[in-house]
Amino acid sequence: MTPATVGGRVPYIVLVVGRPASGKSTISAAVAERFNLPLLSKDALKELLFDHLGSGDRARSIELGRTAFALLDHLIHLQLQSGAPFLVDAAYDAQIENEKFRAWQQEFGFIAVQVHCTAPIDELMRRFIVRAQDGTRHSGHADHDSIDEYRRSLSDDRHETLDLDGPIVKYDFTVTTTADLLEELVAVMGTHP
Repeated sequence: MTPATVGGRVPYIVLVVGRPASGKSTISAAVAERFNLPLLSKDALKELLFDHLGSGDRARSIELGRTAFALLDHLIHLQLQSGAPFLVDAAYDAQIENEKFRAWQQEFGFIAVQVHCTAPIDELMRRFIVRAQDGTRHSGHADHDSIDEYRRSLSDDRHETLDLDGPIVKYDFTVTTTADLLEELVAVMGTHP
């Protein structure tokens, strides 16, 4: 079921935001499937760049990460022009992204339903280390070279949710199930399972 509006109002987008290793990709896939939404993922774009342009060290990962964000912005703008709802999966820094998203919200009139993926710092760190070592994530991310950088970033006071009109639903994978989150989103978005 794809609701075209939130509670009968204007079109919406779902932003799945939070730190790396907070469960964004897993939750994004579940939400996109449940609500039949196109999923725009920064990491998916970045991994395509790795595959087609080559990967390397942490510096290359950062470079292609910036390019992936630029591509994501382009796709978001195109999707907003379509007027249809969609989902974005990205680890945004609100200080950097707020102005652009506010301008888009003013231009296109959407409601932003944000899913803020989070967890206790020690659990985020544990998950980041596991995924850096277990080989399940694309090697181009060079996570194994960024463990200390990630540890420092967890105390940088970054605002992970954007300052936009619309509800923010918190998802902490240590206390909330995916099913519970989907149920909450059904209530927030005014649809029925």
